[in-house]
Amino acid sequence: MDNSGRLLNIKYIIKNSLSSVICNDYVLLDLPYYSNIGDSLIWKGTESFLATLPYACIYRSSIETYIPPDIDKDVIILLHGGGNFGDLWRRHTEFVLKIVERFSNNRIVILPQTVHYQDQTIMMKDSLQLSMHPRLSICARDSMTKEILEKYFSNQILLVPDMAFFIFPKDNSVCKYKKFDKTLFLFRRDKELRIFNAFETLRKQKNNDEKDWPGMEKKLIYTKILFRLIKVRNKFKNKIVVFYLSKFIDWYALKIHMPLLYKIGLKFINSYEKIYSTRLHGAIMGILLKKHVIIFDNSYGKNKSFYNTWLNGFESTYLVEK
Repeated sequence: MDNSGRLLNIKYIIKNSLSSVICNDYVLLDLPYYSNIGDSLIWKGTESFLATLPYACIYRSSIETYIPPDIDKDVIILLHGGGNFGDLWRRHTEFVLKIVERFSNNRIVILPQTVHYQDQTIMMKDSLQLSMHPRLSICARDSMTKEILEKYFSNQILLVPDMAFFIFPKDNSVCKYKKFDKTLFLFRRDKELRIFNAFETLRKQKNNDEKDWPGMEKKLIYTKILFRLIKVRNKFKNKIVVFYLSKFIDWYALKIHMPLLYKIGLKFINSYEKIYSTRLHGAIMGILLKKHVIIFDNSYGKNKSFYNTWLNGFESTYLVEK
């Protein structure tokens, strides 16, 4: 099976798994109103999937613009996926806990996440609170996460690939008619970075570009506008003003910011023939664009587990773990 067939199979797994738990109108929360293109790929893939369902999104927001919606018990609450479940990127998990506590009668679905806890005491506390919700489904993005959740959490656990795979660009003509001979070393510089000996070799090669995602080292103008809007919103105390400003920010993030970040990421990855990536979504976008992809593990095994769960066997896709 070539990569196209494998990608179709991954899309089928996503649709088959989530269609069983998203069976009504929904709200979509904890959206990424920031400059990480990888999270924008997840969001775009999520919207692409949700567009295939016969249900309506009645509210979207980020943590920054969230206003508790007045919804009935049949509305499903969807929480954005990614790699921020645990205590490494804590504010996202704390937001999940707040939603779970507030909406005890609604079905809640945490979209595909990688789970990582450095402190087991925090994990057990989170587990106890989440396990009390009778209608909570947690989607594990990889087999390592699934094992952790099944061992410590008593909620429904589903193994579901990353939502970015639902983008699956239909037109790869940008790859077919241009010859690229440059190599990208997509190098993250945050607390998930794991240093490999191979990095020094890559840095010495003449035709390599060492970069992070556009917008990670210097904010893009579109993100600056978004941050400015959020800052202005937070200065107001009047609830009506805050409400309408929040609606505008949510619209801007959905219609302007996320699509632009996706296009920037697409153009960025597509301008290289070979992708060495310390970021999971650099590798995923490289696969979608039919590039030669080498992925390095991150600090706690996220990339390795994802590779072993979904990518092992893909053509021109390899893992470096030592």
